[in-house]
Amino acid sequence: MARPDGGLPKSPIRQWLAHLRASRPLRVLLLIGGLSVAVLLTATVHYIGSMHQRELEGAERELSTLNLSLAEQTARAMQSVDLVLTTIVEQIKAEGIATPADYVRRMGGRDTHEMLRARISGLPQLDAVTMIAADGHLINFSRFYPIPPVNVADRDYFAYLRDNDSAKPFISEPVQNRGTGTWTIYLARRVSGPDGAFVGLVLGAIELSYFERLYKALQPDGDGSISLWRRDGILLARYPFLPDIGRPLGPRRFLEVLQQARSGVYISTLGRNDEPRMVATRALADYPLVVNVTRKVEAVLSEWRIQAWTIGAAGTVGVAALLLSLWALARQFSAYEAAAQAMDAARRAVEGRERAEQALRQSQKMEAIGQLTGGVAHDFNNLLQAIGINLHVIESRSGDERITGPARLALQAVERGATLTQHLLAFSRRQQLRPIPVDVAGLVERVSGLLGRTLGRSVQIEVEVAPGLWPAMIDPTQLEMALLNLALNARDAMPGGGMLWITAANRTAAADAVPNLPAGDYVMLRVCDTGNGMPAEVAARAFEPFFTTKEVGRGTGLGLSMVHGLATQSGGGVELYSRPGRGTTVTLYLPRALAEPAAAPAGGAGAQESAATETGAGIAGGGEAGGVVGSGDGCAVLLVDDEALVRSATAEYLAQAGFSVREAADAAAALSLLDHGFQPDVIVTDHMMPGMTGLDMARTLRARHDATPILMVTGYAQDLTTSSAAQEVELTVLSKPVEPSRLARSIRHMAAAEG
Repeated sequence: MARPDGGLPKSPIRQWLAHLRASRPLRVLLLIGGLSVAVLLTATVHYIGSMHQRELEGAERELSTLNLSLAEQTARAMQSVDLVLTTIVEQIKAEGIATPADYVRRMGGRDTHEMLRARISGLPQLDAVTMIAADGHLINFSRFYPIPPVNVADRDYFAYLRDNDSAKPFISEPVQNRGTGTWTIYLARRVSGPDGAFVGLVLGAIELSYFERLYKALQPDGDGSISLWRRDGILLARYPFLPDIGRPLGPRRFLEVLQQARSGVYISTLGRNDEPRMVATRALADYPLVVNVTRKVEAVLSEWRIQAWTIGAAGTVGVAALLLSLWALARQFSAYEAAAQAMDAARRAVEGRERAEQALRQSQKMEAIGQLTGGVAHDFNNLLQAIGINLHVIESRSGDERITGPARLALQAVERGATLTQHLLAFSRRQQLRPIPVDVAGLVERVSGLLGRTLGRSVQIEVEVAPGLWPAMIDPTQLEMALLNLALNARDAMPGGGMLWITAANRTAAADAVPNLPAGDYVMLRVCDTGNGMPAEVAARAFEPFFTTKEVGRGTGLGLSMVHGLATQSGGGVELYSRPGRGTTVTLYLPRALAEPAAAPAGGAGAQESAATETGAGIAGGGEAGGVVGSGDGCAVLLVDDEALVRSATAEYLAQAGFSVREAADAAAALSLLDHGFQPDVIVTDHMMPGMTGLDMARTLRARHDATPILMVTGYAQDLTTSSAAQEVELTVLSKPVEPSRLARSIRHMAAAEG
């Protein structure tokens, strides 16, 4: 439902936002409420985070305590075995055995075998004790007698203790019994003579299954593991059992931890099942062994998650309740303020109605003028098109200077009419980007003279143009505006004054020399200032539309985006370099024009008039001396235009140029011709026609999967000035009035490309 003033009703959200902008007390209330919500959320998140940290710390303490206990029990088990071996070695020394021969002769009897059997009783972890001679063969064995003929000279413990006079025990790599499949490690001690010579070994065989049983009994829960390792990273025992005894597993990060201290706790994200685990590791003091205890982080934090969900839900409910309270309070406050402002609003309404009606009339007037000027430009372009084409035909059919001379003068008048329509289109904001060959040196000179008066005396301008500067293919009006934008930005960046350099030079760019710039010849136009500069994060977004660091009312954020769009849409590129305190440099790469620029208009009218006069739509300029373009080779053309004068004149010219032309007064007639079998090579159509527009006809044809090339020749059509509309239906756009020879060339080019 419409409001009493004729406008659409405001949505509740818009009404609320408008009231919020108008009421400072309401903003303060909402600010306090927002801060309260933020404090509540922050406190909830902080408390949940602190609970998480406490849970992890508690788990670390528990694992460390258990790890210490297991390490002590493991050490006691090893010490018990080591004590047996040490006692045997001391007994050997007490009996005066000093040579390998004495060791073999005196310790090989049954009484020694019985002694060894007695020694291992009561030690479940000790499977057997063996005496080994200096050459590696067995002297005596607690398990069997007589002794089996076995030699262990190839074992790691034998080689190490034989070659090293060490008083410390040696722990071997685990060995698997081929018959039973059980794993065993050997604790070996060296027997030396009085002179330190190697006499032999005393060896204790320790069953690793003992540690698995021990760890199983002490396992705190089902989500962890306990393991025993050698210091070189070889796994000796684990519960739960793993079939990987005797080899290193995983990254063994605990070895890195133990390089810094004897124990530690860390989180491992590279477990065997890729589940994060908390690992407590501890190295035994007297033996090269490591005990690890682990728990899954998921299990450690299970109770915390329940508590976190509970607290989070409570915090969410609290925030929701607070927000609802704020909403209710704000609505009441808003209603109170609305009532208080009603009288004042009623008083101002009477005064404001007149101003509003006057502003509305002015707005409607300007809108009507804009539509009128656009419509006049469209109709006037049609007239200029018909007049210009007929003048070209007259000029081409006569060699009499008495006829061709006035025709050329009339064409110049048509050209001035085209200039007038460009001014009208500029006023109604329907002008198109029209790149032409431009004398950049002259344009820079004109703009710098203007800037000297615009920027003020606090900004010194230096202009440097390289000799032999190439012309650029660019829209001169837009280039002039781009230079003005860059200069004004530089002035704003130098509030205390400074230097502004404008330089222009030729540049041949190699591939990838400038990002997103194709290789080729360019006119480089550079604007450099000594202003405040921009940090990297601001410079990275400088070309984004509507991005600005200026205060409200000082900039729209479109200046640099317009500069970027002009350069890239014209086939060039742009670079920006800026550092805080070191100024800003913007470099434009404008594509080189192969043709020479037309002379600038007298009187310094400016780039805009020059651009309007020298556009690609000009009638007087001739691509081929103003005559009829060479043969169209019978190319079939469907010409669609509701203006009979334009259609007839264009058809006559194209027929004279060798094209086969069929005419249609509107889109419906054109579609009827196509439906009855006519197959043109190119469709040339106007846009603004009664009934169906040219763009609608093009969309209809594309919906039928008709790929016939379409050339749109239009006086103005705002939706055709954007690339998206043209790309949607794949058409080419020329603006009226168009030079006849250019029209013919475009048709031939499109027909050749399609063929």
